[in-house]
Amino acid sequence: MSVGFKVVVVLHILCVMGGFGAVAYNALYMSLAQRRPGGGTGAIIEVNAQVSGFAEMLIYAALLFGVGAVTLSHSSIKFSDAWVSAAFAVYLVDVGILHGWIKRHQRQYAAVVRRLETPGAEAAAMSADVAKMKSLEKRVGFGWGAFNLLVVAAVYLMVFKPGR
Repeated sequence: MSVGFKVVVVLHILCVMGGFGAVAYNALYMSLAQRRPGGGTGAIIEVNAQVSGFAEMLIYAALLFGVGAVTLSHSSIKFSDAWVSAAFAVYLVDVGILHGWIKRHQRQYAAVVRRLETPGAEAAAMSADVAKMKSLEKRVGFGWGAFNLLVVAAVYLMVFKPGR
């Protein structure tokens, strides 16, 4: 394999580690932030969202470097290889879960936290918001669980290359 191929593979791996690794514990951050005594949950969630935004850029770059690696492999790896096609499919489903499920529920969760942390919030509304927050926390946690499981599946496909 050429030096260019090896460099692109290293960049692909670094983006995977930095991107997927940075978001792997997002559900845990959310859960632990909510349980902190004395508030501050909103600030933690806001900072986590900023870091996750950067991690998402690395996740997208991982796809680009993956395509580059296949292209630079001089046909030793082909887009038609079963493991490559499956890895792309898993990636697309994972990004779909991220945007269609996780981020949507995270935005709703952050809005509820902001309302709860607003001084002078009404007690009756707070009770409903706490219940909604717990429900959203479960939904986001489920989404991250599915997301992380698919990351493991993609890593399996790339390491073991089934069907090759």
